[in-house]
Amino acid sequence: MEISDDVRRFLEKPAAAVLATVSPKGRPQATPVWFMVEGNHILINTSAGRVKLRNIEANPNVALTIVDPENIYSYVQIRGKVVKIDRQRGAADIDRLSMRYHGRPYRYMPTDAPEKRVSLLIRPRSISGLRRR
Repeated sequence: MEISDDVRRFLEKPAAAVLATVSPKGRPQATPVWFMVEGNHILINTSAGRVKLRNIEANPNVALTIVDPENIYSYVQIRGKVVKIDRQRGAADIDRLSMRYHGRPYRYMPTDAPEKRVSLLIRPRSISGLRRR
């Protein structure tokens, strides 16, 4: 699915997204994440071993909700599928995301070393939202 120009403009704001996954036992799990649009996909990043990554490896269907921090009644919801799990470019992508959100490279914690970062590409299947002024 192509991301419309209107939605793309909304997603350019560095707001947090909430990523929803489902565990192999059917339990929902939601986590705030950084994101960025990459072509017609959504890029997120996580650490190896996190619950969300294990859930995605078992079931790649996800949902993201991004709320405008200036107007909570304005949001975009993206339902999609993780189409790529990239363990090679995780460190570079977390730096790109950190630059987007903080204007500086990511500072790795000892338990969150660069080689343990994993990038995920989400292909949207449906995009919806509500925008109120």
